[in-house]
Amino acid sequence: MSKKDFSDLEDQIMSTVSNTLKAIDFANVKKDITDKTEDTLNQFKSKFNGYSEKYMNLNKRPKNDISTYISKKPAGSISGIIYIFLGVSGSLVYGSSVATFLIFKILFSGVVITGSNIMFGVALLFSVISLGLLLRGITLRKRVKRFKKYVRFIGNNSYFLISDLARFVKEKDSFVVKELSKMIDKGMFLEGHIDEEKTYFMLNDEVYNDYLNLKNQQIAKESNDEKLNEEIYDSEKEKIEATIKIGRSYIEQIRNIRNDLCKEEIAIKLDKLGNIATQILIQVEKNPNNIQEVNKFINHYLPVTIKLINSYKDINNQVVQGENIENAKNEIEKSIDLINSAFENLLDDLFEDVVLDVSTDISVLKTLFKQEGLVEDDFKK
Repeated sequence: MSKKDFSDLEDQIMSTVSNTLKAIDFANVKKDITDKTEDTLNQFKSKFNGYSEKYMNLNKRPKNDISTYISKKPAGSISGIIYIFLGVSGSLVYGSSVATFLIFKILFSGVVITGSNIMFGVALLFSVISLGLLLRGITLRKRVKRFKKYVRFIGNNSYFLISDLARFVKEKDSFVVKELSKMIDKGMFLEGHIDEEKTYFMLNDEVYNDYLNLKNQQIAKESNDEKLNEEIYDSEKEKIEATIKIGRSYIEQIRNIRNDLCKEEIAIKLDKLGNIATQILIQVEKNPNNIQEVNKFINHYLPVTIKLINSYKDINNQVVQGENIENAKNEIEKSIDLINSAFENLLDDLFEDVVLDVSTDISVLKTLFKQEGLVEDDFKK
């Protein structure tokens, strides 16, 4: 946010506070708010000035001096030249000796010179060694050349994406990572580091330490998040277990009352009620995500149901069964039928996800069979 933006925000705050103060009729309240507002604005200005100064200082920081962190004489700059010189010299001397011997051997095949084979073997050996030195020198010089190219790419940056460097030098990421690691080991980058993911190259220890600190903070945050998620999961699990336990206790009460009413017609309805309620709880145990759908069932409908059948039990125990009692019993029985129907619908809804998954699997299976030509209709075609 720029200084102008902060200034505009300050004006808006002042305008809002002034309008608010005009709408307040009580002088003491007005004075108190005014004092608090001035304190708030002073704190705001102080923070803004501190931010502005910090931001300006950040922009005035000197650019990174890359020469501090790279070797002035990278490995291979001198040894490579020496290897090439020795390799070329040896190849010329010993190679010409080998060539001369072979030509002599062809032209004068009948002439036998004592020790000629030994001399040829020695010359050939030194010729191969010289060729190896030449190749080694060329490899070192190429690495020095690539090193200088890397340095040009870095510019004033303290870190960069290795993939960007790989595109710049037209090499594979794996090759650049391997070579950067070798250059670090050879002391060509005095404080160079590569992150664990082999994604970033960091030029100095300061940036690498910042990276480690950020990584440790991220690890700590992920650990805390994981612990928090575990605590939330445990808490939700405890709530679900407690809810199911309450539901089972209600079902047990329904069965006890049913046993007391075993000779009555309502007993069959209560058996059905208990079975449906048990199936609902089983489904919740299998899929705890359904707990929200059955909370009302457990915490409201079951208690009301128990209240109804307790009332049924009480009036059924009356010695005299008058018209009002019979009507009440009939109404309760009808209510139990309605409750059973509602609970059946709830149980059916809990299988909705299962049915959807099954339908999806069947649809995928049919599609695969058609693609493979294994469906009967396809055979007829």
